[in-house]
Amino acid sequence: MKSSLLIIALSARPFVEAAVNAGYRVVAIDAFSDAQTIALAEAALIVKYDNGGFDAEHLLQALHTLENERINSGDSQLNQFAGFVYGSGFEAQPDLLQQVAALIPVIGNSSATLAAVKDLSVFFAVMQKLNIEHPETFEQLPVDVDSSLYLHKFCGGSGGVHIKPAVLVQNDWLEQHYFQRKLEGLPVSLLFLANGTEIEVVGFNEQWVNASTDMPFRYGGAVSHAVLSVAVQQQLLDAARQLTTQFDLLGLNSLDAIVRTTGTGIEQVYVLEINPRLSATVDLYNHSDGVLFECHMQACRYRQLAGASQLRDKYEAVSKAHAIVYTDIDVMLNTEMVWPDWVTDTPVQLSTPLKIVAGAPVCSVLAYADNAVAAKKVVLARVQQIKNLLQSTY
Repeated sequence: MKSSLLIIALSARPFVEAAVNAGYRVVAIDAFSDAQTIALAEAALIVKYDNGGFDAEHLLQALHTLENERINSGDSQLNQFAGFVYGSGFEAQPDLLQQVAALIPVIGNSSATLAAVKDLSVFFAVMQKLNIEHPETFEQLPVDVDSSLYLHKFCGGSGGVHIKPAVLVQNDWLEQHYFQRKLEGLPVSLLFLANGTEIEVVGFNEQWVNASTDMPFRYGGAVSHAVLSVAVQQQLLDAARQLTTQFDLLGLNSLDAIVRTTGTGIEQVYVLEINPRLSATVDLYNHSDGVLFECHMQACRYRQLAGASQLRDKYEAVSKAHAIVYTDIDVMLNTEMVWPDWVTDTPVQLSTPLKIVAGAPVCSVLAYADNAVAAKKVVLARVQQIKNLLQSTY
């Protein structure tokens, strides 16, 4: 067994699973502490969160609790960890990441890198300088533009819950909020490993939203091995390489983009953002040998990249899709709820029924197939199956 790690993310299960498969002992801190995370981790702690990420005070309290606990050697439990790996939850507050890193070494991008990538004025200026195509972006909309053509976003947001049509918000300047031209097209992402100067492709993915009235761009799911043209793949790769060098990206990162086809049939990639941390699509490449997570560790700690052929040989055989199930109505989960084996991120079974309010995430569903189209079709059908099951428990 390898050393112990602390994993912190709003939803930590995919990363805990990957780390355990790679042979690490894990303590997890997240916002849900689902049944699978509890089963995989040596300990799992829940921390409060909102649309801005983790509640900073509550997270630091949890860390100080670990610091004050003693293991058999008499040493602080916090000192047992080789470091901590993180996912979403810090984008809006890089200073919180810095505070955590002062207690335990970060294995991933630094708080300075996170701050730069998520700084509106820095990130889009860099893309402009590098001639990376991206949607037209304003800190405040000019008076002569049609606001119905734009979206309002928050630099530190994640999961799409922060994105709203610009017509629904006031055209006022707010720090780290911005307006961006809405583009119709195919939402895609590139998951890649980086060592500060070079990248290795993990996979190209298609993404989709699960819209609600209040959150029209809420993250719905993704599927690996999306069928993209060589031209589109190359544009994604070029952007990832340039941004890796510019921001000194390390380990696993993801690049989100929209692919549009012009009237003449030319495919153009428009980069939306970089997620400089473990992203949801890591879940699409989790294998029982844990090779991908170990590649992340090596890239972060030693700036070493695994050979691309090693990764592609692992992941090209099958497409995997995942999707989040949100309940449309308030539901009560009974104490004897039986989930299909393709469901994960499920609530912990309690001795009394559990109420889940309308709009909240309930679980995730998974599907595998020979290609991305088939895997997406199956996973969306499974989303509906679970929603039907939930409604029957109401």
